Amino acid sequence: DNMAARNVLPVRNVGEDVGIDVIQKYDRTGPGASVVAKGSVPDTMGVTATSVKHEVFQIATGFYVNAKDLKMDPKTKNRLVDIAMRDLHKAEDAFALNGNTNLNVNGIKQAAQANSNGVITTATNKGKWAGETGTDIYDDINTAIGMMDGDFEPAFLLGNRTDLLNLNRPDSERQPYYKTVAGLFGKKDENDKSWMWMSNHITATTSKAGGRGVYVIPKDFLAGEFVIAENPHIVEYPMMPGQNYYFEVVGWVVPEMHQNDAFVEIATG
Repeated sequence: DNMAARNVLPVRNVGEDVGIDVIQKYDRTGPGASVVAKGSVPDTMGVTATSVKHEVFQIATGFYVNAKDLKMDPKTKNRLVDIAMRDLHKAEDAFALNGNTNLNVNGIKQAAQANSNGVITTATNKGKWAGETGTDIYDDINTAIGMMDGDFEPAFLLGNRTDLLNLNRPDSERQPYYKTVAGLFGKKDENDKSWMWMSNHITATTSKAGGRGVYVIPKDFLAGEFVIAENPHIVEYPMMPGQNYYFEVVGWVVPEMHQNDAFVEIATG
């Protein structure tokens, strides 16, 4: 697993005793600074604060190992721990990307779909990314960046493998799209693909318009964060009936989306 949640979003660690993360949002009031004549009294400004609460959630899995198996192959436990850790990080990625409607937690997808500037749909994009007359992947991404809140800069294009591989296709100048798109993400080297981030959790029904979507996102704590109260760790239990040992791998995390307009969805179908 490539731990997308921990790479595309800023990570903030809080104490293990934190069950609800409280964020203070500040908004300036008043007209702000202005040019005034000598001796004139300037208009005043102020700040209002709003508390936003984010509940931290447990992600966990467990497994059994028989005492006989441990005697025959002591590495059995390590292999199962490795698989369990991978499963936890996959669950983190799904949580950060798709949120969880049952828990009322928004992820990157929900934030992008709530962007007040809208989304790029199959009706407004420049053709299917897989290829058709009039396709222009560069234009779709450039338009999406224009729909981001101006306080943020694009850091990643988040998508699944199928859609990101389409950036290897040649544009009208017979140059791979990724070479021209790299500059839109601030890369001086056109061969730098670090701005492309693949996640298998972007499914065929991800986009608001139907079908798959990709996401132009910043890496800015004011836009969104991945908050960790406890990193994944192993909890071991004494031997149980049947000479079985039970192990749990547990973590406490929550994705927090602070500014919807920082995220933009592009339908690729």
